Amino acid sequence: MPRIVDKKEKAARIGTAAIAVFRRRGYHATRMADIAEEAGTGKGTLYEYFRNKEDILRLEFERYFAVFESGVKAAMARADSPGQRLFALVRFAFDHVREWEDHCAVYVDYFGSAQREDDPVFSLATIYAEMEDVIRTLIEEGQAVREIDESLDSEATAELLVSLFDGFVLHGVFAERHAQPDSVLDAITRLLTSGLFAGPLQHPQDADGGARSGERAK
Repeated sequence: MPRIVDKKEKAARIGTAAIAVFRRRGYHATRMADIAEEAGTGKGTLYEYFRNKEDILRLEFERYFAVFESGVKAAMARADSPGQRLFALVRFAFDHVREWEDHCAVYVDYFGSAQREDDPVFSLATIYAEMEDVIRTLIEEGQAVREIDESLDSEATAELLVSLFDGFVLHGVFAERHAQPDSVLDAITRLLTSGLFAGPLQHPQDADGGARSGERAK
């Protein structure tokens, strides 16, 4: 009886292998043959699933952000106020970066090597705009109930928080290290509480004692 191949699982395995090669060799220096070798499959088989490496990166990009989006929604759903939802979003985002560090490194490499693409795999401008819009809305909702400092410019503050997140990603990629997770989250809590919120923030916790990013697909 012929062996039944789970094509979705096979594509995910190829994607995982590709990310490893992209980080090790650099996205633009990687060939499809390199990915096939890392995945333990023939180059011809690779083309049965993907037209090129851009397709593979696009799949991994979609997987990364699908987990991010579902995780953020779940974290925010556990919060009871705009400020708590904002904190839950920020905390989840930082956890997510640590769990998907290889993907973040590859994306930094991709945009660092190709400032302009005729057919970009994804648009950072669009991602930034969407994130800033969500954060700005939460800030304004928090200001409306006097949970967040009303004197803050919501648009500028949203841009600053996204930039802080970006800086954390870049630091991890180029310095190849991050502080201990608990120390990072403690610093974030102190910065947000002292600089953003009108009073002490009672931030939400998961049932296991802390927010975590969505479990990575293997």
